Amino acid sequence: MSFPVSFGFAQAGLLALIVLALALLVMAVTSRRRGAKAVLGRAVPGLALLVVAVVLLWIATLLQTYLGLTGEIKAAHVVAKPVAGQPHHLDLELTEFDEDGTVHRSTHRIVGDQWTLQANIVELEPWVNALGFHSGYKISRLYGQRTDGKATNQDHVLLNGGDRDFFEDMNEDRWYTSPFVRSAYGNAVIATPGEYDVFISRDAIKVRQTD
Repeated sequence: MSFPVSFGFAQAGLLALIVLALALLVMAVTSRRRGAKAVLGRAVPGLALLVVAVVLLWIATLLQTYLGLTGEIKAAHVVAKPVAGQPHHLDLELTEFDEDGTVHRSTHRIVGDQWTLQANIVELEPWVNALGFHSGYKISRLYGQRTDGKATNQDHVLLNGGDRDFFEDMNEDRWYTSPFVRSAYGNAVIATPGEYDVFISRDAIKVRQTD
């Protein structure tokens, strides 16, 4: 399960500013023996800096929350083509991307007129997204579907170890939904032959055609 982090320079800089402001306040308190002017000389700038830093951090947190709610992670690329002379069969090239830049490529022949890619999603609470953490995900299954509604005779292709442990944990209440996790579930996208980029949002897997 991958939990990408996007804690930027803005948040780090603002936190450093708050630390500096607190340091000035501490210096003001510890130097109180030097007189009221020394205390005010450090306390007033320190308090002003602290207020500014907190306001800026609040604004940055709101922006980060918006990015966490709307941001997407590019998780894979899919190229699916019908097999010549074999109705209801697709040749599919799957390229998966890790957050560290590692690329995993695989090819599959699936039965169906459409392909389905399934992922495990661990949706985090919005305040956790605000800290820069993207919801967790793992691409877990690939399979085909026929447009006429008939069942295929092919087992699912399990990816990245599959999802058996994930759902067993859910059945046994090992997914704790408070205070960090809002929900955990499986989610899938269905698409026709073509070339697609696969994205993971805060709460779903989705695709966009690229050809």
